[in-house]
Amino acid sequence: MVSDTARPWIPAWVAVACAICLPGTSPLNAQEVIELPAEDRWLDADFEELYRIGSLHDGWDAFGQVAYVDFDAAGNLHVLDGQAAQITVVDLQGNPLRRFGRVGEGPGEFSAGGTWTFSVLGDQRIAVYDANRRAFDLFNPDGEFERRIPLDGPTFISIPDLQTDPTSESLVSTGEVQYLDWTPLARPSFRYVMRYGLSGERVEADTLAAGWQPPGDLLAFAPEFRVGVLPDGGVAFTDSSTYRIRITGPDGRVSRLLTRPFRPEPVSRRHRAEFLERAPESIRRRAESGAFEFHHEIPVVRDLRTSRKGTIWVLRRGDEPDSAGPIDLIAPDGRYLGTFPAGATDLPSAFGPEGLVAFVERDDLDVPTVVVRRLPPGLQ
Repeated sequence: MVSDTARPWIPAWVAVACAICLPGTSPLNAQEVIELPAEDRWLDADFEELYRIGSLHDGWDAFGQVAYVDFDAAGNLHVLDGQAAQITVVDLQGNPLRRFGRVGEGPGEFSAGGTWTFSVLGDQRIAVYDANRRAFDLFNPDGEFERRIPLDGPTFISIPDLQTDPTSESLVSTGEVQYLDWTPLARPSFRYVMRYGLSGERVEADTLAAGWQPPGDLLAFAPEFRVGVLPDGGVAFTDSSTYRIRITGPDGRVSRLLTRPFRPEPVSRRHRAEFLERAPESIRRRAESGAFEFHHEIPVVRDLRTSRKGTIWVLRRGDEPDSAGPIDLIAPDGRYLGTFPAGATDLPSAFGPEGLVAFVERDDLDVPTVVVRRLPPGLQ
């Protein structure tokens, strides 16, 4: 267990969260294990396309970098342009509604050279996390700045992605949160799902759940830590090399394990050689000196996301370690809904109401386009 001295910005009661979330630390009879079928039942990915935005020319939808997308409760799409430091909002037909945000030091302006993450809250306000300022900026549904909420902690906290908790005025981290203050001695033993409450004058950061942290440093082929929020405020997450999806309630207690009988592939010499051939020179030098490690097996699961109704989308690996394979769809109660074949569809970048999904694509000229489609009722 990580001591409070090593990780002073993690709440002292994190030990409780770890004890109830990790394998072997909670009673077996408290977790329902659901073994999903070994055979794939193929699904059709012919989704209805509603509109697409993104232009090579200097129009309103010429995005430099589509960093994040999200929907509000009315189905309006919000697109964060990471180059322009602006959020563009479009309606259900893809027509522009408003644009707000820019680089600057004033209220509602984003820090220069910053890293931003955002999500639309249940009341349609927009929360933007600015890592350089270590604070959330709140905007009303019309894009007008309301207030800035500081996040206590170390000098720099990187939150890779956020998803709204539908049960409260909170956001949940859906990837591994990184801290500048990490040192080899203070490296955490777990990867944490963090919940950020935005109702007060300062952000209330809670540890919602904890997942396994692979031992070692700078691991290639290490299992990803991917999280999706469920309608009751709990989460679904993956943290291991095997096909094992953990389902928690809003208290962070793991109540259900979803498994499929797919085994991870051992990392071979060929895998190591091909990885180092593509890696930057700095990584190759680290590997030669023994300062860069390889995980011993290639994980089955590459990514995980959840829809607003709680459907869990699980991206499996393809034929090669870094390739995308089939995508499984699982209901929040553990029912297997089917699988999209490899290449039939990507994971949606955002889920909206009434089956809306957004995909971020790039053409041959590397121009970003956002495509909005609607899922059939049985897959929402």
